[in-house]
Amino acid sequence: MTEYIKPKNPFILKTTRDFETSSERVFDAWLDADHIAEWLFATPDGDIKEAEMDGKVGGGFIVSEQRGDELARHIGTFLEIDRPNKIVFSFIYEAAETSLPTLVTVDLIATESGCTLNLYHEMDNIYSEYEQSAKEGWNTILQNFSKIVYE
Repeated sequence: MTEYIKPKNPFILKTTRDFETSSERVFDAWLDADHIAEWLFATPDGDIKEAEMDGKVGGGFIVSEQRGDELARHIGTFLEIDRPNKIVFSFIYEAAETSLPTLVTVDLIATESGCTLNLYHEMDNIYSEYEQSAKEGWNTILQNFSKIVYE
């Protein structure tokens, strides 16, 4: 289990994506274990070595990807699952020994044309210098995720 302890000075990154489908469809796609390797923390040049998910509160995920000489392991725990509105999970990036767990909240809001996904990534302020790369990473993840949603 990846335990998240709220930092004194959190840094919160937000990204948004609109979908022309129901929040139920987007929610279910997020927790679809069969497709996790295709979008969650997957990079264009990486090679997924392990991808597992147990999409329930207290369950979690592991996504390991070979990126050159580095094995990037993302390990997370689902803390809140409220279909079709919200998914909250903590995760840690195991490639760095000094990594601290972070918290991700995915809020889904129904709209006339489908839904809006708001993703909030809360982390210790020591990571604020990585804001741009983290935002680019989440945008890539959500772009790949969109392909799964519309399959």
